[in-house]
Amino acid sequence: MTHRLLKWLIAGATLAVLAAFAAGGAFAGSAPAKPDVSAQFTTAGSVAPQFLTNATTIPHWTFQYTDPTNNVTYPITMVGADPSSNSSTTVHTVIVPLKLNFVAAGQDTSALNNLGYAGFTAPPLAHSFDGGRRVADVLSSPIFSSNAYPSDLGGDTGQLGDTFMRAQFGKIGSGYHVNLVNDKTLPTQTLDVPSTKGIAYQRPVGAWRAANGLGATDTITGVADANWFSARLQQLLGSLQISATTVPIFLTDNVLLYQGQNNYTNCCILGYHGAGMPIGHGAGSANGKGTQPVQTFIYAAWTTPGTYSGFLSDYTGTRTAPNPVRGLADIHALSHEVSEWLDDPYVNNAVQPWKTPTAPQYGCTGVLETGDPVVGIWYGLDGNTVGAEDGYNYYGQYHPEDEVFAQWFGRGGVEPVVGASWDGRLTFMGPRTTGLGGPYAGFGSYAQGC
Repeated sequence: MTHRLLKWLIAGATLAVLAAFAAGGAFAGSAPAKPDVSAQFTTAGSVAPQFLTNATTIPHWTFQYTDPTNNVTYPITMVGADPSSNSSTTVHTVIVPLKLNFVAAGQDTSALNNLGYAGFTAPPLAHSFDGGRRVADVLSSPIFSSNAYPSDLGGDTGQLGDTFMRAQFGKIGSGYHVNLVNDKTLPTQTLDVPSTKGIAYQRPVGAWRAANGLGATDTITGVADANWFSARLQQLLGSLQISATTVPIFLTDNVLLYQGQNNYTNCCILGYHGAGMPIGHGAGSANGKGTQPVQTFIYAAWTTPGTYSGFLSDYTGTRTAPNPVRGLADIHALSHEVSEWLDDPYVNNAVQPWKTPTAPQYGCTGVLETGDPVVGIWYGLDGNTVGAEDGYNYYGQYHPEDEVFAQWFGRGGVEPVVGASWDGRLTFMGPRTTGLGGPYAGFGSYAQGC
């Protein structure tokens, strides 16, 4: 089963969603606690390599490697320039804030009863989530600003994505860069979510904290139908007329996605990246005609602390810092998507299928998606002062996600072509991740098959 749950082409192809698993219908208080919903990411659309020749699009480069474990040769396309050139590349972005308005209309949320802890209920709320309030936070974050990284993470200085790429290809201290420049923020786009296409509710952590004397904790989250949301993004990409040489970043404030009609427990997608072409083109076998535009794009949610358990003190235990594998806050989703977009901008980088117990939600998947195996694993970067403005506890840090390097997917075939990472590690965090033990120790060696 592939993790590409959203096979949306901007050409208007049908959005195909994998079958959702059934949600339980227990009444609160009458059944034991159920596991909370999992954090997920996906992709949207795909553009085949033949359409990229002379296309109007972002800077990119290609290589191919042969996986020594199956002797299959895989073509790979990434953002920027070949690291051997020591070139510096700048990619332009625009941020598109999304404001989503949810209504309370008697939606049946019984499937969410006892989620996280026994007794939890999720009455629907009328609530608005304005991504515009997070634009300044994102622009001042490591996504766009330069940060100094500790020595065990390479000791580099730069933007998050640039640092990831330089570490991945052993180019720390060189002239090789892949940087982002945000040209502007477009006007906030408002989406009214029909009652049949989403709900807003207080997540279990906030409800538990309030019920246990830890004070009111706002973890209200909007969850929208993935089909409906992605269709709206398709419409916006058409109406906003954003250049294909620019990457739109659609930003929400804690609005996530579920899959399946009113299936609130088949949740939650925090972000995706994708690619598409105008009507008349797509991922078929026909040859491209030269200068056709090919658009890449990103959606990500700024994540409120406590949206997922394990970050704040909650029913999973007390803490003064997030759980090492539950750093789901602030730019975690955006760091995931930016890094994946850098390594697979057109969602066409196939690899030998892999599976890992650290991310069972993806099953067996054959794509090079750097963040999927390590969802929730994070490293802290100091300087997050957002909490002073919005009242949430970020512990004074940003919480970007660890990323798996291309070498892990290549099983020894990538290094002979483009080199090893800066010290041979297979994820950005290296020993910080493998040192967690258990299934995380597996990132000390190459990907395993399904």
